[in-house]
Amino acid sequence: MSDGHPPAGVESIDVAGVRVDSYSESTLIDRVLTMSSGDRTEVAVGVNAHVCNLARKDERFSQLLDASTTYADGQSVVWAAKMLGLPLPGRLATTDIAEPILRAAARSDIPVYFFGAADGVAESAATKLRAKIPGLALRTHHGYVSADQIDGVLDDIAAHGTRILFVGMGDPAQQLWVDAHRDRLPPAVLTCGGLFDWLSGSNRRAPEWMIRAGLEWLWRLIIEPRRLAKRYLLGNPSFMAAVARQKLRGSRA
Repeated sequence: MSDGHPPAGVESIDVAGVRVDSYSESTLIDRVLTMSSGDRTEVAVGVNAHVCNLARKDERFSQLLDASTTYADGQSVVWAAKMLGLPLPGRLATTDIAEPILRAAARSDIPVYFFGAADGVAESAATKLRAKIPGLALRTHHGYVSADQIDGVLDDIAAHGTRILFVGMGDPAQQLWVDAHRDRLPPAVLTCGGLFDWLSGSNRRAPEWMIRAGLEWLWRLIIEPRRLAKRYLLGNPSFMAAVARQKLRGSRA
């Protein structure tokens, strides 16, 4: 397992107990492509308030994050960093960074694989992306796989010559799945939650003004209230309290 430390020139900060690497869009793309040429599996994880909350409660999940490349997926993390006096270049939503990574992969003839989501969702996303990105070698498999089918999926990932794998299962399930099968995975793995639902159009992105204002979380709550109410209505205050405690400790020090 990698120690997760970023390459030279990329700084890291602590937000509510989670290391967040200070990547820009271009440096993160470079990092993923560098990972894809390696000879061991490395993982990139987008950090948001929910991830920070999970890490405080789950030591194993926290360890997996510490061994990964991390970036600021949530606007809440960017705001928290600014409040702590440790500003980040900006938010790198996985939904926004995915296509630039895929374009870079296509230019470099790097095969990519999508694993996760309901049957047909990842393939629907892939169909749209192949039409937009010439030369993109992208294969998919849905995430509703039984234990006795996992070997077949791993064989298919390998048969594609995959160098970049997107795993969309939600936190912390996706990181635990990657860790369990690390010895059979390609060199670059990005955990991506519900990315395929957004790329396929199954879920509609927030209006641009909400994204610019950092309110995409509110849009997600509006369209998926049952699933996300606890995460946002309880989780966001919990995250803010953790950041406030960190700020207070820093002031005292």
